[in-house]
Amino acid sequence: MDSRKREAVEEEQTFLPKSGSSEDVTADFSSEAQRHGGDSRKRGVAWYLRVLLEIAMAATIVYLLVAKPMVVGRETLRRTPVPRLPRKIYTFQDNPKYVRGDMWFNETQTLHTLHNWIELSSGSRGYVVVDDPSGYDLPEPYTVALDRYNDGPGYMMTVFHQLHCLSYLAEHYQQGYAGANLTEKVAHHTAHCFNYLRQGIMCSADTTLEGKTEAGPGEGSEHECVDYDALLEWANTHSAMKWRDALLPDTSIL
Repeated sequence: MDSRKREAVEEEQTFLPKSGSSEDVTADFSSEAQRHGGDSRKRGVAWYLRVLLEIAMAATIVYLLVAKPMVVGRETLRRTPVPRLPRKIYTFQDNPKYVRGDMWFNETQTLHTLHNWIELSSGSRGYVVVDDPSGYDLPEPYTVALDRYNDGPGYMMTVFHQLHCLSYLAEHYQQGYAGANLTEKVAHHTAHCFNYLRQGIMCSADTTLEGKTEAGPGEGSEHECVDYDALLEWANTHSAMKWRDALLPDTSIL
């Protein structure tokens, strides 16, 4: 009888904890729960840190793609308000609208032809107004007409200054020749040269902003050595008073 009781007790004990009381078992479960709770908190903190890092990276990318181009505009050695302008392929070709050989024999024909160059310049003949010049590396500005009643600071864009000078030379070249001893070959070659230089100026489109110097207009200016329509659009958006508002004779030139 005693042996059967001992066997029953032994079988019962095989399904019970081998050591420790019920309080010990409760403590074990509590310790395990605390351990899992700590791991959950660590995972939560890591998740929030990852989200914050991703937000910071996204903000940095947005700044580099949007904010920086708005401030600098393009990669240059000097800070300039002129933005990065699109570029396009342009084929140099003869265009009698702007220069042609027979115009050198007649002053009126020369002026009528050079008059077509006006559309190549901005509405203000190249003068632009900068809202905050102190934010850029610019020289002392000229005083230009802002509207019909007010003058203010402004700058001449180099490309338009160059077009004006070439137009001026073409006008006075004709006056100097006045058709005397001018052969058809010389006339054709001269037209080619002026037209070639005109297209070269427009292709390079030097956007340096010129100001006052001791050497005089355009002289002594430092240059960093563009789609021309985009250049005109920007220049007209920021232009001083437009000359074309008044009626111009058909012999007026740049």
